[in-house]
Amino acid sequence: MTITQLHLANFLQLVEEAGSLTKLARKCGYDNAASLSQLKRRLEEQAEDEKARGIRPSLAAKLEAGMHKRKGWLNRDHSKDKEKAAAAEAARQERAAQAAAAAPAFHMPAEGRAVSITRNTSETQITLSLNLDGTGQYRFDTGVPFLEHMLAQVARHGMIDLDITCKGDLHIDDHHTVEDIGIVLGQALKQALGSKAGIRRYGHAYVPLDEALSRVVIDLSGRPGLVYNIDFTRALIGRFDVDLFEEFFHGVVNHSMMTLHIDNLSGHNAHHQAETVFKAFGRALRMAAEYDPRMAGQTPSTKGTLSDESVAVEQEEAQSEA
Repeated sequence: MTITQLHLANFLQLVEEAGSLTKLARKCGYDNAASLSQLKRRLEEQAEDEKARGIRPSLAAKLEAGMHKRKGWLNRDHSKDKEKAAAAEAARQERAAQAAAAAPAFHMPAEGRAVSITRNTSETQITLSLNLDGTGQYRFDTGVPFLEHMLAQVARHGMIDLDITCKGDLHIDDHHTVEDIGIVLGQALKQALGSKAGIRRYGHAYVPLDEALSRVVIDLSGRPGLVYNIDFTRALIGRFDVDLFEEFFHGVVNHSMMTLHIDNLSGHNAHHQAETVFKAFGRALRMAAEYDPRMAGQTPSTKGTLSDESVAVEQEEAQSEA
């Protein structure tokens, strides 16, 4: 392999991690991607030329710094790193499958704030059971392992029992599965919360994981609103497209009728960034959904309701008919 071929392979890996050539340019301090497009074209043209020098050291340092790589990263062969990562991921999935097979039977209580919802479309068929007053047990069968890993954080840190089965069109991609699970989770949260009388309503959490730190703030307001500030350092975590997290939270917010602010405050490991967000979401949701003994069953709003307008209209019509 020539030095130019090595630089080209590593440059394309940086483009993949950044999400696009434009995003890579932005991360490395360029106003537009024209110069990097020219670089890519030059490397492709000179790939077979053993005398070509590849990427000059000053530009290599800029690319490495912009993507948080160690000095000299572009000059190393990382093909075996991918093989090791793939083998480690396969081993992790095997351990998870073995643990799931050995786990005790999942039991969803019929009492408390527990609901089950089934939603079938031409793209996904989902059954979700949720207990807000649970112990943090969970069981997932969705075909999207990394999403399941994140949902496990919500269940455990939110002390929510969560059971999700989804058969989706994964032969296309994960988009419909991830988005629709968010929608059904939002529907279940709304149904389980009911009138929200006596709850704290607001919840917040800061969660660190090594270099990463995220803040999540929730208002179970009856009004959907998402403020989402996560600048992931790469586009893929394993095979999972990080853009789908925003689609997931849009589904949750729009169907639970909550206001949700998500801010990743620091982090350069994308796995850590995502995990801190989901752990913080679980803890903030737990706080917001908890009963407040001082509230004594009152609705935590001076308006007297935290229901969305359609529910309020239905309640008013029912009262007038009575």
